[in-house]
Amino acid sequence: DVYKRQCPHCEARCPGEAEWAGEGFEWKSSWLWMGSPVVHVAFGNGRDGRPRTARGVVAIGQRAVGGVAIGILAAGFVSIGVVSVGMFSLGVVSVAALAAVGVNALAPLAIGVVAIGYKVGGVAVVGWKVLFAVTK
Repeated sequence: DVYKRQCPHCEARCPGEAEWAGEGFEWKSSWLWMGSPVVHVAFGNGRDGRPRTARGVVAIGQRAVGGVAIGILAAGFVSIGVVSVGMFSLGVVSVAALAAVGVNALAPLAIGVVAIGYKVGGVAVVGWKVLFAVTK
């Protein structure tokens, strides 16, 4: 059956097959730290149709929550994503407790096109101490 083809090495269903298309992808490392997988990768939707969220020490996916979170929506100690929240964050919209870098950055140390914080640098800045700015 053409829809039941699998990879001969890992036995995963072949991408692009009708049965595989809506499920997405998920992988967790077998190592755990404080009950969470060390690495968790999750993309797409689960069998219930809801978007998958990667949760782990290192989390990678559309939605990622973890120590190091990489995704479209990312939340973690270090977060990298389109929208990122954390202690240190990098993204289009970055909000951080310590340092943020991005197009729009909000943090005590913020660097971005629009930067808001205590020490700031960028094009349009609002802050107590301006490191550098294009506009005043």
